[in-house]
Amino acid sequence: MITTLILVPTQMELDCLSERFQKGIEKNNGRLELCGFGVVVSGIRATQLIAEFAPKRVLLIGVAGALSPEWQVGEAVEFGEAVCYGIGAGSGDGFISAREMGWKHWPRGTEIADSIQLADGSHSNGNCLLTCCSASATEQDVRLRLENYPKAIAEDMEGFSVAVACRFAGTPLRIIRGISNLAGDRNKSNWRLRDAMLAVEKTISHEAGI
Repeated sequence: MITTLILVPTQMELDCLSERFQKGIEKNNGRLELCGFGVVVSGIRATQLIAEFAPKRVLLIGVAGALSPEWQVGEAVEFGEAVCYGIGAGSGDGFISAREMGWKHWPRGTEIADSIQLADGSHSNGNCLLTCCSASATEQDVRLRLENYPKAIAEDMEGFSVAVACRFAGTPLRIIRGISNLAGDRNKSNWRLRDAMLAVEKTISHEAGI
């Protein structure tokens, strides 16, 4: 039986994790799988994997861009809320979110709006993760995101989608992301992907005794 299904969006992020850590996951009845990149594939693949392995819980890990310089590049952050940004109407300063339009992503039973509180956010301190269809490319992109969601501290492209999959399955979800760069900075020489993923690995290993 798989206790924890650990999802990683890309092979690049997966390759940053040590062999010792990956073997430790298996010894602790865990399963490490790719869920794919972006808001579409990650949600679909997460749904398939949850149905296949029926885990007790899901853990989404990977990197994220900090929306504020107060968050240090290279540190790991856990999130208690996943928010969708970019689905609605318009763009730029004229963007209108689904919430502002009065729409829900799913209206029946377990309703799903723009924001999902994670079932297991006890370690998150209420940190808000903004899931975007495309990452910030400029300081203006960051400004627009924060104007709409001032509580957001980082952006990714999978968190909300995986949270939807877990909500439909009734499976608890945790999201731990390593801060690899400041959002809007597309100069990858400034990014610290490996440091960010190792910080995530260290956090999980400490909890699980890996």
